Amino acid sequence: MAMKKRQPAVLLGGACVLALAACASSGGGNSGGSAAPKTITICNVTELSGVQQPLAKTESAGGVVAADIINAAGGIKSLGGAKLVVKKFDTQSNPDMGAPEATKAVSAGCKAIWGGEITDTVLAATAVTHRAHIPWVDVGGIGDQVHRRGFNDVFQLTTTTGIANSYYSMLKYADSSLGITDPTVGLSVSDTSYGQGFYAAWSILNKNGPFNVVSNVSYPLSTSDLSSIASRMASKTPAILFNMGYPADGIALGRLFKQTFHTNAKAFFSTAQSQVAMSQLGSLANGQMFSASSPPTSSPQLDKFNQVYQSKIGSAPSIEAWQGYTAVMFIAAALQKAASTDGPAIASALHGVSLTAANGNVFPDTLSFASDGSPTHQPYYWQQDQNGKLVYVYPPSLKQASVMPYGS
Repeated sequence: MAMKKRQPAVLLGGACVLALAACASSGGGNSGGSAAPKTITICNVTELSGVQQPLAKTESAGGVVAADIINAAGGIKSLGGAKLVVKKFDTQSNPDMGAPEATKAVSAGCKAIWGGEITDTVLAATAVTHRAHIPWVDVGGIGDQVHRRGFNDVFQLTTTTGIANSYYSMLKYADSSLGITDPTVGLSVSDTSYGQGFYAAWSILNKNGPFNVVSNVSYPLSTSDLSSIASRMASKTPAILFNMGYPADGIALGRLFKQTFHTNAKAFFSTAQSQVAMSQLGSLANGQMFSASSPPTSSPQLDKFNQVYQSKIGSAPSIEAWQGYTAVMFIAAALQKAASTDGPAIASALHGVSLTAANGNVFPDTLSFASDGSPTHQPYYWQQDQNGKLVYVYPPSLKQASVMPYGS
């Protein structure tokens, strides 16, 4: 069951935006011979506090570093070298705050927005910004519902369908690599739009097997103690443990499986972020699998971003940092192409731009958006904590080590 949003709040936000949109657009464009702006306000609307704060914090930092790199290189050249100015709005890891914070962003004169780590929050917030004709590049609100509404100014870097494909492929690879003859699964699903979408997409792929789900439990986003969830996942001694929740859930479950509910499962999959999980769990993360949308190869663009990020933030970038960077690079490329700060013009440009090494892409694959705003390609790779060392295990072309059993 998808998480319910307070519809009146969304409608109120939309009504406010209609009043604000005219003001926001009257001075924002660069057409009809008007002077190019000296600065362009772009905004990060995301979970800067609450349970998703660890992800949003690095997402936000990655986008800010991208803006710094763009400004240092001369700004948006088609707009006279206009510099990017970043404003931030905190949705507090609460979907009910999506519409109010989006309304504030519209009022603040944001020309484009990036961010979001909870699908329900992004759904509510983009309903507001769509009415104001302000484009949004969604980083972590990955539910397919986001791009299936037909909004021409909402774009996603990742979708549940793409993630489900990645997990299904990796589960099959681990099943084969570990010699699992009876691939039973202990499953848990976040009772949110994201979690239910993830489950639906994966279930379609697994319609004819090979995975046999022997326990399946869902839980609300507000769940703080996952002990009962871990217990039910492990209750029928499955060969594979699989959590379709948020990254913090994967960390909590990883701790419980090693300290409280000891399991003989051969593999544990979640959406936990490798650096955060290994930092918080230490040796308890041993054997855990991590989806890695981080770039697997070095490049001048990647090296530059990593260096600037490390210098500015004081730590190495995470997956979310690369994604925040990528979102802002897409916005910058669209501003350059549109030569305008008009929302519809930026959105139209986002449909036509591609990120390559020439305009700052840190991934080895060219990135772009399909006509519905979904990504045309989602770069995904898999890593595993093997005795404290993070190594690539999939795809075979990147393999640094064979998959080892979770209980090892």
